[in-house]
Amino acid sequence: MNAPAAPAAGPEQGNGRAGTLASVARGARLTRDKLMLVALATAIAHLGLLMNSAPVIIGAMLISPLLGPIVGLGFGFAVFEGALVRRSLQSLAAMAATAIALACVLTLLSPIRDVTPEIAARVRPSLLDLLIAVAGGIAGAYAVIRRTMIELVGVAIATSLVPPLAVVGFAIATARSDFAVGALLLFVTNTTAIALMATATARIAHFGHMLSPRQTWAQSGGILALLAVLAVPLGLRLSAIVHDASAQASLRASLQDMAGEDARIDRLEITLSGDPARVDALVIEPRFVPQLEPRFLAEAAKVLGRPVDGAVLQLRSGSAEAEAARAAESRKAADDVARAASAARLRAALVAVVNGGGAVTVDLAARRAIVVRPQGAPSLPVPTLAALRAAFPDWTIDQASVARGAPGALVAEGVNPPGSSTAPD
Repeated sequence: MNAPAAPAAGPEQGNGRAGTLASVARGARLTRDKLMLVALATAIAHLGLLMNSAPVIIGAMLISPLLGPIVGLGFGFAVFEGALVRRSLQSLAAMAATAIALACVLTLLSPIRDVTPEIAARVRPSLLDLLIAVAGGIAGAYAVIRRTMIELVGVAIATSLVPPLAVVGFAIATARSDFAVGALLLFVTNTTAIALMATATARIAHFGHMLSPRQTWAQSGGILALLAVLAVPLGLRLSAIVHDASAQASLRASLQDMAGEDARIDRLEITLSGDPARVDALVIEPRFVPQLEPRFLAEAAKVLGRPVDGAVLQLRSGSAEAEAARAAESRKAADDVARAASAARLRAALVAVVNGGGAVTVDLAARRAIVVRPQGAPSLPVPTLAALRAAFPDWTIDQASVARGAPGALVAEGVNPPGSSTAPD
């Protein structure tokens, strides 16, 4: 990032850079209004995460002021202005702490604590997130220098910052340390990359042209080193994602080759979370292929590089078994849709009954709902539970109590036995 020597700055150029730096310094200053805007943006983003609504999350960013301190940090590094760097760091730390604390409180007060896809998407950062942050940092610095479309760029940058902070608060409140670490890593990655790209863009625009060559080389080396430190773990995560996708494509091709050109792979499911990994497949073909299952599982173990368990079901095309399998798959898909709709109705009913006096957890796979109330709080009335169980006969509805000061820790004596149809005392 050794920028070419700038031409002698005339009064107009000097005043332009001085005015931009003054504007950046004002944007990095911490005020009550900015803390209020961060709190409001966090509250809206938190609701969007729980609702699994991307438009709500994006809409929350319209009021987020996080662009100011991050760009201030980048410009402070560009011109070696220690006071601006300190002010930016203090503002950013205060805003981040406010967002995390508020998200934690909102999670504790919320009756719904399900992990939605929008939450899960922010706990596994990869190299792609770093690249997005790099582009956002360049856009943010360019908008500040040109003094155009700053609000729109600020929205784009805030989208990659406030939701991870909200997820950190959610993870702390629900005692999910892995989620907290992943979301915090995403926030640190985005913040660092945006600030570093703001530094590089500012230097290219001849901010800090008075620095010595030695300072410029040190600055450039620091930027590259920090980006490399961030890129290594994120690159490994991206490599794992690509490997999983490549392994699935390779296994599908291998199974197709073993089963023959006339065969149709109706289903191929790969589960890597367990040990051993599990691979299940359904193949519909005109004739039975001997030893297809052991051969395919051996190939899967070779491709995945770990022990594999699973099954390969072969059905003859046009047979009653094949038609029955297709009908079963259709029934299963319809049942999954109906179960999800039933879970949504049950959750809404329980939330209305609890009315802020507890939390509701719904296990879709087990068809079980648990009403979690503070320890010592009265249980739900027996007639209410009886009415709910009558309205949702396929579901098990239990109650549990949580010890104060230990979010998510269920007290055993407060839980009904699984499948029980009697209300607690």
